[in-house]
Amino acid sequence: MTGFALDFESLFSTAGDGALRRGAGAEHVTASCLIFDPDTEAVLLNHHRKAGLWGQFGGHLEPEDDSLRAAARREATEESGLSQLTWFSLIPIDLHVHDLSASFGACRRHFDVVFAAVADVDQVPVVSDESLAVKWFPLTDLPSSLMPDLVVRLPQLFRAGLESWRVSDGHRG
Repeated sequence: MTGFALDFESLFSTAGDGALRRGAGAEHVTASCLIFDPDTEAVLLNHHRKAGLWGQFGGHLEPEDDSLRAAARREATEESGLSQLTWFSLIPIDLHVHDLSASFGACRRHFDVVFAAVADVDQVPVVSDESLAVKWFPLTDLPSSLMPDLVVRLPQLFRAGLESWRVSDGHRG
């Protein structure tokens, strides 16, 4: 194991199953989703109200979520307002650990499990209470105020999502 996988192992060694719930402490697991359109090479991002930055959709697991995948799907649907995700990854495309600012209250570090979903750029997103804005961006024209290191990670996440989509649905485009 390398990188963030070791961080996840350490979290679960310390917190056990409690790591899956925000009430367990300042460090816990979250689930997120990168929504992309493979035909236009665009990503749908939200301007997160607390962070004040653009990023993928995601958040804490809720009692009704029976898996990380279910939590990521719920967060993506709630925060994007999209009525139709045409594909949702079966397995995560990335693991990521990031520290949070004081605007996140008691949450200090998120251990994020990232999934991917496909939608069409013609779908009009709806801004939720958690966001300032939701907008499609071409990978070649991303906003300047991305969450830290996302400017480097977004193209990698897009490629990982695209590969997962192609493999799972037999797309070869």
